Amino acid sequence: MDLTSKVAAQPGAEPIEDLPDAWHWSRMIFNFDAILSPDHQHLLEMRVMGRYDASLARTVLAFARTHSDRITQSGKPLIVLDGFTCPGWKFDTVAAVAPSVHDNHAQDDADLHQATWTLFPGYGCEFSGTETQDEAVHMFSRALQPTKLDREPSPFLRMRYDNTRTRSHSIGPDRGLAPLSVLLHELSLLNNAPGSWVEWENRHGDIHKATAETPTTLTLHNTTGEHPITTKDLLTLAEDSIVRADHSS
Repeated sequence: MDLTSKVAAQPGAEPIEDLPDAWHWSRMIFNFDAILSPDHQHLLEMRVMGRYDASLARTVLAFARTHSDRITQSGKPLIVLDGFTCPGWKFDTVAAVAPSVHDNHAQDDADLHQATWTLFPGYGCEFSGTETQDEAVHMFSRALQPTKLDREPSPFLRMRYDNTRTRSHSIGPDRGLAPLSVLLHELSLLNNAPGSWVEWENRHGDIHKATAETPTTLTLHNTTGEHPITTKDLLTLAEDSIVRADHSS
């Protein structure tokens, strides 16, 4: 497949100056930037909706191409490249999702779709490196809003819970992806709900669990043991464990 011809034939596609094998085009509210991998077997493409920065897009493409083997040979649905910087932006990573995750070009050109990895700039706190296929699809299509450059970071979090008072609970035995607001909300409901619990995991795989032993007694469980804790301290610890996650518990 001649990827050069396919990409150059995109309506309105123009070569990006001083960046070989790279093109920019726009369609309605979207801007597209794409670059070929060095072996010309894969397309690394960034799609932006709304606010657009050509310098950022160019920097993302160049950075991704430098690491193209890591992307295309990973066998993973989502790859995160650390060490990214671009003046004027706080992004510190570039993420790439496989054809099994995105639908770019899927309707118009199945072969081009299969050759395309979709890029977006992100924040290290948003990824664990252990994302499953289903998680990668959820993050790309819903949780992270990857086409928006002015989005806020969405820290990586898996959780499950069961509340005996509200009768609300997670589904299934495994921890699932959730926004931080859900974790903090469920933790705040543990008081006066004996037998309830909330368990969560940060991007490093550190696991914490809070249980309501009595209507007024909360206990935190993690690798350091079991400790009584107040709701206020529990909420602070939970937020810190996700937003400022490090390798300690």
